[in-house]
Amino acid sequence: MNQNGKKQTTLEVIADFMNGGAWKQSEYFDDGIPVVRVTNIKNETADLSDCKFLPKSSLEKYRRHSLQTGDLVICTVGSHPTQPGSVVGRAAVIPPTAHGALLNQNAVRIRSASPDIDQGWLGYLGRSQEFHDYIISCARGSANQVRMAIGLLKEMPVNVPPHAEQRRIAGILSAYDELIENSQRRIQILETMARALYREWFIHFRYPGSEPSTRLSSHPSPRGRRDGDEGAQPEKTKITNALPDGWVVQKLKDVCQLTMGQSPKSEFYNEEGEGQPFHQGVTNFGDRFPTDRLFCTVEGRVAQAGDILFSVRAPVGRMNIADKKIIMGRGVSAIRHNGGHQPFLWEQLRNHFTKVDMMGNGAIFASVTKADMLGIDVLCPPESLIVSAEEHLTPLHNETGVLSRKIINLRQTRDLLLPRLLSGQIELEKMEDQQ
Repeated sequence: MNQNGKKQTTLEVIADFMNGGAWKQSEYFDDGIPVVRVTNIKNETADLSDCKFLPKSSLEKYRRHSLQTGDLVICTVGSHPTQPGSVVGRAAVIPPTAHGALLNQNAVRIRSASPDIDQGWLGYLGRSQEFHDYIISCARGSANQVRMAIGLLKEMPVNVPPHAEQRRIAGILSAYDELIENSQRRIQILETMARALYREWFIHFRYPGSEPSTRLSSHPSPRGRRDGDEGAQPEKTKITNALPDGWVVQKLKDVCQLTMGQSPKSEFYNEEGEGQPFHQGVTNFGDRFPTDRLFCTVEGRVAQAGDILFSVRAPVGRMNIADKKIIMGRGVSAIRHNGGHQPFLWEQLRNHFTKVDMMGNGAIFASVTKADMLGIDVLCPPESLIVSAEEHLTPLHNETGVLSRKIINLRQTRDLLLPRLLSGQIELEKMEDQQ
């Protein structure tokens, strides 16, 4: 015991470790048991919106890789943790929606080894800066590919408070997570409403004042082929379905300004806040706005406040909105509508890229070029209809923005409290009285 009454031990003593399983592409199905891959681990949770599946018949065979609500998962392979966009050391706590899922390779599951160790407390330990710093020291390999040494991770020294104190710490921090989850649920409702309005007006053509004869059963889609051209390439396709009078289809280059990111040398990056915020990819994308972790001291390709940030490297098509001027690395582009119709453009792009990594033609891309982006088909209804739609979309987007900023503030407050609670710098009684 140390002077704070905490037991000094190692992570291996208090936790059980299980590496993820390895499966061939041929084993995956369209439904069944969800598989949590490294790409599904983001924002400290497991997002199954774009996961793969194994058949239910394989559950018994792979049961040892199954996940439970509250499990701590750490990514173990990738570029070095100090590199922008690295996933090594990225931590997640498994939500109820991923209970029963299977963990894929390049990640490790960490679970309490005894009733004396609270799983909630262990999850917060895994998301602490101290834990992340230790993982960096465990990374072995080159800058492009490193593997976290599990044996070294198991040797991590840990100060373990009494079980009752663990639960109180987890309870204080989880109160912030509950507020975050509530805000995220409200965002999902708002996004569903905005998406429904867009689809009703601009896909099914049931907009105010539309005539029944113009209400088509399907949206004119860039997935269609050219007339008489069975072998047309995706970027050469064009919309051929009938459109209401006054509606046209143009290329993104005709209606938007596009800026592709370009990465400065890594020697100009820092985490101390010097220079402009720098975003290389989607690592720090949030519910609507990115959070700033890296900064750059030299000027580069920039996105201005209000620009749509669009990922051009896997996962292609993920979007955020710049809430300030930022410098963009090569994994991100910025898009601005020439007519200022950002809310309409946001919904149109979100509908166009129905799944991450998927262009509008249905093909999966690891990355897209500037030419690919500029060649995207953009539906252009009459200006008056866009303005009318944005009268409904803008309040939904604004409220989403307010909630997104609230989430960022809650996370920052929680992350400030986390190391102080774990180290005992803050008295629990005072924190509990304030909540």
